[in-house]
Amino acid sequence: MSELENQANSQKGFAKLFEVLRDSLLGVIKPSYLEKIAIAQASAASIASTSAFKTALKQNLANEISQATLSARETRQIHNIANIYALAAQELQMIDNISKAPVSPEWSARFFDYALDICEEDAQIIWGKLLAGEIANPGTFFKRTLSVLRNIEPFEAKWFADICQFVLEDCILPNYILTQDYFPTNQFQSLTDCGLINSIKCEFGFNAGTMEIHGKSQSLKLISPKTGTIPQMHLGHSYTLTDVGIQLCKITPSQNNLTCLLKLKENIKAKYNIESELV
Repeated sequence: MSELENQANSQKGFAKLFEVLRDSLLGVIKPSYLEKIAIAQASAASIASTSAFKTALKQNLANEISQATLSARETRQIHNIANIYALAAQELQMIDNISKAPVSPEWSARFFDYALDICEEDAQIIWGKLLAGEIANPGTFFKRTLSVLRNIEPFEAKWFADICQFVLEDCILPNYILTQDYFPTNQFQSLTDCGLINSIKCEFGFNAGTMEIHGKSQSLKLISPKTGTIPQMHLGHSYTLTDVGIQLCKITPSQNNLTCLLKLKENIKAKYNIESELV
């Protein structure tokens, strides 16, 4: 994509972002605040730093907020929205294709209803990614994903980010990770209670002819045996992420646990005599 096309794509994303904000918060945030956000956005198309973008938004809002009679909570909510909005705008600049399809008004209303009170910076990053992803491709995130994310505790969000390092094929959590060497059982149970992991085990395996097993940041490339193709492989039991867990895992930055991947490599070698390599 050329630089001109990138700019056009960013502008399309920015326009959709502001439209969603305006339509969702018109009765909550004064039109004058929305105008300040629009001015900041128009001057920030080329800003490469999220922190600079957030600063620009806050500067444009600061004078009007200081002149208005706002409660501490209202001031905090406006800052929360400015932060999440800036993070979403920054994320949109890294997305190549922005769909023309509109975001569901029900989804966006629920998003901003929840986002007003998201204060923790780490949580705001995730909410910014959610908003950007939904604007780029409406229907990417369920409304129940917003509800689950709103209700989990910060320490549970950290546990989920930790467990994402073990996820295979976007949803599989091998049973053998539930040891003190990998992931504590009590934390796993809490994530199940949150609605991020299914509580029932299923068979952990791969179809015949599978050539690569994908992790979050690295994969195992299987090497076909000289005797023929790779057979169907059954490797014990596993847990799986729920639909909400899958959606959140995809936007949670995480590196693979190499020890866990090497254990899988050993299991495949021991059970099927199939070699593999990390890629």
